[in-house]
Amino acid sequence: MPEFLIFENRLVGNAQHSPEPPMGGVVVPDSVFRALRQFTIDNEQAEGLFTFMVHKGREYIRVHNYVGLLTLPDGSRLEILPKIDQQSNTRPLLLSMLRHLRNSPFRTLRTAHSRAVRIPLWEVFITAFLDTVDALAQQGIQRAYVTVEGNERFWKGRFQAARQQRDNACHAERLAVVYDTLTASVPPNRILKTALVAIHAKTTDQANKRRIHQLLSVLEEVALSDDVRSDLMAVRRSNRLFMRYETALGWAEMLLMGQGPGVKRGDKESIALLFPMERVFEDYVAHGIRAYWPSADRISVQESSAHLVDEHVGAPRFKLRPDIIIRHQDRTFVMDTKWKQVNGLSLDTSPRTASYGIDQADMYQVYAYGKKYAANDLFLLYPANSTFREPLAVFAYDATTRLHVVPFDVTNSLANEVEKLALYALSF
Repeated sequence: MPEFLIFENRLVGNAQHSPEPPMGGVVVPDSVFRALRQFTIDNEQAEGLFTFMVHKGREYIRVHNYVGLLTLPDGSRLEILPKIDQQSNTRPLLLSMLRHLRNSPFRTLRTAHSRAVRIPLWEVFITAFLDTVDALAQQGIQRAYVTVEGNERFWKGRFQAARQQRDNACHAERLAVVYDTLTASVPPNRILKTALVAIHAKTTDQANKRRIHQLLSVLEEVALSDDVRSDLMAVRRSNRLFMRYETALGWAEMLLMGQGPGVKRGDKESIALLFPMERVFEDYVAHGIRAYWPSADRISVQESSAHLVDEHVGAPRFKLRPDIIIRHQDRTFVMDTKWKQVNGLSLDTSPRTASYGIDQADMYQVYAYGKKYAANDLFLLYPANSTFREPLAVFAYDATTRLHVVPFDVTNSLANEVEKLALYALSF
């Protein structure tokens, strides 16, 4: 099964027409390129992920700011990693960041495990899923009572007179009854077993295959799901008996449905475990600040207590939702994270007109946050790069409102990077 590695926001070329890879990109065989082109053009799942383009008579596909894994119907796989300066440790970095993606099962990823560095991303995800199912198996598979309607030869549960007349008119020896029975073949277990069978056909890792065989033996009495969507809906209505299943079921749903958060449904034969890097970065920084910011009175993530318009036809309009608000003694810091490239060298070439690659819309947005949340010190946090290692000169919106554009180095220890940010913020 061919596998290809590419970084976000780069080009994929066709080896048949472009033997040399486009700058920073990758070339793939003609068959793989055509499969990816077909996926890009025909599949709504590809919206926002890839763009087909022609440049100087040659066809390319641009990968946007999504990271993760794409498996195409022809069996080929594209592993898409974040674009950072130190590309050698990108996979473990991505896995570490994914662990803090909210509303996802990735907290179980063992990023320090040696296999996570060596094996393909697909097998890393499968291993993490198997780890969660292993833990459930060791605790014991949960059983639950289900209601069964049956025609029995002995009295059991409650008798159903109307059904007796309808179904057993010629079988007086049978009784139409309804009763509750304790079974392991319930929706949560059916989803896990169905996911195990599905990934067994797709994994090439022998260690994972052996683990799947062992777990399937534990679930031997459980039936496969006849309707995955219905069973998933039933899972969401499950009671507290299955609370410990939450992470395993999160993995199972993602692997079965073949999509990451924010990715639209598409071709069932394509698995798009892709994640918007903007959100990965945002949740990673937010986790670090919550965990390591020193002595804050209150830290809010995605707070939405203020509106851009206080009143319109009797009600406020347009909620404002900054990424992070830190209330520290008598000060308030508003921070917004952006997974975009800042060019710190702009100041060297044109200090009076430098925009550093910062979008004007981002400047407006954070200014509105500051005014509505009564914060004098505002922060735009961008990923550090070779040209952007130190905070830019402070932007003064007015006499009291300051904007700080600060690099956040994702290759550094999260605790150290938050400590640097806190020291900088509290110095003003």
